[in-house]
Amino acid sequence: MDENSGNVLEEKPGPLDGLKVLDFTRLFAGPLCTMTLADMGAEVIKVESPGGDDARHFGPPFLGGEGMNFMALNRGKRSVVLDLKTETGQVAVARLAEQADIVVENFRPGVAERLSIGYEQLKAKKPDLVYCSISGFGPAVELGRRPALDLILQALTGVMVRQADPDGTPRLLCVTVADTYAAAQGVQGILAALLVRERTGVGQRVDVSLLEALLTAQAYRVVCDSETLELPAFEDTVPYRAFEASDDAWLAVAIVSPANWRALCDCLGREDLIDDPRFRTNPDRVENQDELHLILEEEFLAADRAEWLRRLDAAGVPCAPVQELTDLLADPAMLATGVLVDIDHPVAGRLRTLGTGIRLSETPSRVAGPAPTLGADTDELLGDLELRP
Repeated sequence: MDENSGNVLEEKPGPLDGLKVLDFTRLFAGPLCTMTLADMGAEVIKVESPGGDDARHFGPPFLGGEGMNFMALNRGKRSVVLDLKTETGQVAVARLAEQADIVVENFRPGVAERLSIGYEQLKAKKPDLVYCSISGFGPAVELGRRPALDLILQALTGVMVRQADPDGTPRLLCVTVADTYAAAQGVQGILAALLVRERTGVGQRVDVSLLEALLTAQAYRVVCDSETLELPAFEDTVPYRAFEASDDAWLAVAIVSPANWRALCDCLGREDLIDDPRFRTNPDRVENQDELHLILEEEFLAADRAEWLRRLDAAGVPCAPVQELTDLLADPAMLATGVLVDIDHPVAGRLRTLGTGIRLSETPSRVAGPAPTLGADTDELLGDLELRP
């Protein structure tokens, strides 16, 4: 419905309309992957154990008794409860798999096969199946002895060292990059496999891992001489950091070109710094960053954040306020543009969450609805298969 005109708008099909996904995933990376497929129009059937996805129980806080992590990553799906350790559950899931175009799982290695839902087992009955496995360590079998938790992966891949406190204490990056990027790579692999299936009629297995995703997220650094292993510098452009203003608020400033540097110096009234031999070029500023940062810290204390943002924006200097995520969630422009959306949940009420993030002009993605309550669709789905829980 067009709220301004009152006209009913024709709903265009999503890019994956008509495709069915059988979702055996839990926690974060797998559910985000399959939620993206749901946003693209696929029917996603989330198979849960009688206890449900563990993320349903993460908290507090909760929304209507449901875990907020679960709600954030499982919208637009249908939930069926099956005990895959029983014969009844295995019969039901086999029937569901026969109707699926895509299967996504993130079990520990070997578990899917023990439950009779491994790739080779399902492929034997459905050769055109696209089957995606999201694992912790992928081909790095030796590392796979460890649990694939975000903290463990950040420790192994150098992320915690980069985030270290000034005293050298390693620090956890709060954004779960391994999970979110593994989800994105899972979607990319699935879409590529669907394209191949369209051309050849043959399905295939897609494998992605959290380890490789976290390394890929650092791709700009993962190149070096094979003998010296000297990596690109962390701080290869300066200044590129946050500064505190006179009102105790912070702003981020990014200088990535000579023009940016000149404009920053003009805004600060420090034209003398432009050709200062310590700071004239970016390599000079990298070499002498400690001295430069002390100067800039003092200068930014001369005005409040709003004033600095006004000046820097007018001069074309890349900058932004350092703010809480809740500040962005409250920004009306985020809702107006669809970056964020409000949806209704049958238990928790009105919720604000992410928009789809992938925009196609002719086959648009859309938020199909909230995350399902546990087993909400069990009776209907098994009834359609002439089965009962």
